[in-house]
Amino acid sequence: MELIDIMPDILNREPELIVGYTDPVEGFKGWLVIDALSHKLCAGGLRVQKGLTQDCVIDLARNMTLKMRISGIRADGAKSGIDYDPHSPGKKEALRRFLHAIRPYILQCYSVGPDLNVKLKELDDIAARLDIPSVKIAIAKAQGFDPPHFLERYRMLEKPVDHVTVGSLRSGFGLAAASLAVLDFFKIPAQEATIAIQGFGGLGSAAAYSLYESGVRVVGIADEEKSLISTDKRSLDIKALIENSVNGLMPKGAANGRYTDRKEIYGVECDLFIPAAIENAIVSDNAKTIPAKVVVPGANLAITRDAERILNDRGIITIPDFVSGCGGSLSMDGLFGPTSHPSTQDILDHIEKRMRK
Repeated sequence: MELIDIMPDILNREPELIVGYTDPVEGFKGWLVIDALSHKLCAGGLRVQKGLTQDCVIDLARNMTLKMRISGIRADGAKSGIDYDPHSPGKKEALRRFLHAIRPYILQCYSVGPDLNVKLKELDDIAARLDIPSVKIAIAKAQGFDPPHFLERYRMLEKPVDHVTVGSLRSGFGLAAASLAVLDFFKIPAQEATIAIQGFGGLGSAAAYSLYESGVRVVGIADEEKSLISTDKRSLDIKALIENSVNGLMPKGAANGRYTDRKEIYGVECDLFIPAAIENAIVSDNAKTIPAKVVVPGANLAITRDAERILNDRGIITIPDFVSGCGGSLSMDGLFGPTSHPSTQDILDHIEKRMRK
């Protein structure tokens, strides 16, 4: 059965499990949503986002199921998160209390990943305090791995690739592979292509790095405070920006760029525009003026339905986010799918091959 045949069922059904959480200390809300219970394993990220709602987590979990199906991964979609200010000094303890509440699911069936304002290392640091071997330990149970074997593979995510790790690169590497496949389809040589990226967190910066290393000109980047736009059509120095960034914010003083309002990223003329931060980044208003040929979303639900219709009417191609944004899921398949331990290059090759397929 083709994905197009099962998409209506996935999009129209209610999630099979919703776990609601009210924090006993600060009173904030949190949710774990498991979209389906068809497999032994479900997977999806945990986010910390002020204003997060249950409906948003439901939509994100459903999107994860689509990623699993299109990737051919035998797991269901899930998502979790807390409605909490990510800049609050209480974030770490807030996460600890929430993870403690959903601990039984993490041990049994829910493979937790990083999402908005959350890094894998901080999740695993908290998990260790809760006597959880890894926030992805459910994979060991689903695959029949004994804990030492699982943890040996899991530590592959800490292996270096240039100046970053496999774990920090994997999702953005997949998004970059999808972008390069789009350039190939439109017969635009990488060295001649221009790309603008909205988002400079883990996903956006890793995609920018991978594209920069492939020779693509990254002519615009935006973080949550500002945009940086090339002044001479040459690529921004992505390596320098990453090396000097702090908490997903770009440093000041780029050699060939001008700093401006964060919304100015939507006006950068480019071949590909990549929203790689939050949901609903492209809405009706900015969809009317984005000067790109193709939009390749990395963030889940980055384009509203109205905005997608506007872009299509303007002749701008939009790639489904559950296609271009499934690098993280593919990396787990490449890491834990083979019968023997893969190398770091094996994992990246798996992501690239599957993403370009």
